[in-house]
Amino acid sequence: MIKTWANRASERFYAEGKSSPFRGLDVEAAQDLLAALDAARTLQDLSPLKSVGLHKLKGDRAGQWAMTINDRWRICFRFKDGDAHAAEITDYHRG
Repeated sequence: MIKTWANRASERFYAEGKSSPFRGLDVEAAQDLLAALDAARTLQDLSPLKSVGLHKLKGDRAGQWAMTINDRWRICFRFKDGDAHAAEITDYHRG
Protein backbone atom coordinates (compact mmCIF):
# COMPACT_ATOMS: atom_id res chain seq x y z
CA MET A 1 0.00 0.00 0.00
CA ILE A 2 1.19 3.52 -0.72
CA LYS A 3 1.47 5.08 2.74
CA THR A 4 3.12 8.43 2.01
CA TRP A 5 3.85 10.70 -0.93
CA ALA A 6 7.00 12.70 -1.66
CA ASN A 7 5.00 15.59 -3.12
CA ARG A 8 1.47 16.89 -3.52
CA ALA A 9 1.52 16.73 -7.34
CA SER A 10 2.06 12.96 -7.32
CA GLU A 11 -0.61 12.45 -4.68
CA ARG A 12 -3.10 14.57 -6.65
CA PHE A 13 -2.36 12.61 -9.80
CA TYR A 14 -3.13 9.35 -8.00
CA ALA A 15 -6.28 10.66 -6.32
CA GLU A 16 -7.68 12.90 -9.06
CA GLY A 17 -5.84 12.14 -12.31
CA LYS A 18 -4.35 15.66 -12.50
CA SER A 19 -1.39 15.21 -14.85
CA SER A 20 -0.61 18.82 -15.82
CA PRO A 21 2.71 18.96 -13.88
CA PHE A 22 3.91 15.89 -15.77
CA ARG A 23 4.19 16.92 -19.43
CA GLY A 24 4.56 13.90 -21.69
CA LEU A 25 3.48 11.41 -19.03
CA ASP A 26 1.68 8.27 -20.23
CA VAL A 27 -1.29 8.76 -17.90
CA GLU A 28 -2.73 5.26 -18.33
CA ALA A 29 0.61 3.57 -17.70
CA ALA A 30 1.22 5.73 -14.62
CA GLN A 31 -2.22 4.91 -13.22
CA ASP A 32 -1.66 1.18 -13.80
CA LEU A 33 1.77 1.24 -12.12
CA LEU A 34 0.54 3.22 -9.13
CA ALA A 35 -2.35 0.76 -8.72
CA ALA A 36 0.13 -2.15 -8.83
CA LEU A 37 2.36 -0.40 -6.27
CA ASP A 38 -0.61 0.25 -4.00
CA ALA A 39 -1.61 -3.43 -4.18
CA ALA A 40 1.92 -4.82 -3.71
CA ARG A 41 2.80 -6.41 -0.38
CA THR A 42 6.37 -7.21 -1.46
CA LEU A 43 8.76 -6.02 -4.16
CA GLN A 44 8.45 -9.51 -5.64
CA ASP A 45 4.81 -8.68 -6.40
CA LEU A 46 6.12 -6.02 -8.80
CA SER A 47 9.19 -7.74 -10.25
CA PRO A 48 7.32 -10.31 -12.42
CA LEU A 49 5.89 -7.36 -14.34
CA LYS A 50 8.87 -7.04 -16.69
CA SER A 51 7.51 -3.93 -18.36
CA VAL A 52 7.76 -1.88 -15.15
CA GLY A 53 11.55 -1.89 -15.22
CA LEU A 54 11.77 -2.14 -11.43
CA HIS A 55 15.27 -1.20 -10.33
CA LYS A 56 17.11 -0.06 -7.22
CA LEU A 57 18.53 3.45 -7.33
CA LYS A 58 22.02 4.63 -6.35
CA GLY A 59 23.77 7.83 -5.41
CA ASP A 60 21.59 10.52 -3.85
CA ARG A 61 18.57 8.22 -4.33
CA ALA A 62 20.13 5.20 -2.63
CA GLY A 63 17.48 3.21 -0.77
CA GLN A 64 14.80 4.04 -3.31
CA TRP A 65 13.30 1.92 -6.06
CA ALA A 66 12.04 3.08 -9.44
CA MET A 67 9.58 1.82 -12.04
CA THR A 68 9.61 3.16 -15.59
CA ILE A 69 6.41 4.83 -16.79
CA ASN A 70 7.58 6.12 -20.17
CA ASP A 71 10.41 8.10 -21.72
CA ARG A 72 11.82 10.14 -18.85
CA TRP A 73 9.10 9.55 -16.24
CA ARG A 74 9.55 7.18 -13.29
CA ILE A 75 7.71 6.30 -10.12
CA CYS A 76 10.23 6.39 -7.27
CA PHE A 77 9.56 5.11 -3.76
CA ARG A 78 10.99 3.49 -0.67
CA PHE A 79 9.60 0.09 0.33
CA LYS A 80 9.45 -0.95 3.96
CA ASP A 81 7.38 -3.51 5.86
CA GLY A 82 5.08 -4.17 2.90
CA ASP A 83 4.32 -0.52 2.15
CA ALA A 84 5.55 2.14 -0.26
CA HIS A 85 6.70 5.43 1.25
CA ALA A 86 7.61 8.78 -0.30
CA ALA A 87 6.11 7.71 -3.64
CA GLU A 88 6.53 10.22 -6.44
CA ILE A 89 6.29 10.65 -10.17
CA THR A 90 9.52 12.23 -11.26
CA ASP A 91 12.07 12.83 -13.98
CA TYR A 92 15.12 12.15 -11.80
CA HIS A 93 17.50 12.47 -14.75
CA ARG A 94 16.62 16.13 -15.26
CA GLY A 95 19.38 18.40 -14.08
